[in-house]
Amino acid sequence: MSSTRLWIHESARIGNNVKIGGCVLITDTDAHPMDYMARRSSNEGTKSAPVVIEDDVWVGAHCIILKGVTIGARSIIGAGSVVTKSIPADCVAAGNPCRVIKIIN
Repeated sequence: MSSTRLWIHESARIGNNVKIGGCVLITDTDAHPMDYMARRSSNEGTKSAPVVIEDDVWVGAHCIILKGVTIGARSIIGAGSVVTKSIPADCVAAGNPCRVIKIIN
């Protein structure tokens, strides 16, 4: 990891032999409530969901991995991607929002 930011409220699990590029953000929380009145006084009402990055995943530089996401084993996430939904194992995924663009045989 290089300049990676982990913003974890409850849970994140990173598997073995995972490569994480520079300036990646991994967060399991919305960080701030959607209700503007709640934001004025506290962070109560924020939602969290675990992040799981399975074994042998490669996450490119400047990616953002959001709450509730699982990235399947051996997958590659292209640089600059915003991962909003889970990505299956053995694929290349990229974009904003991140989506599968190739299956790895």
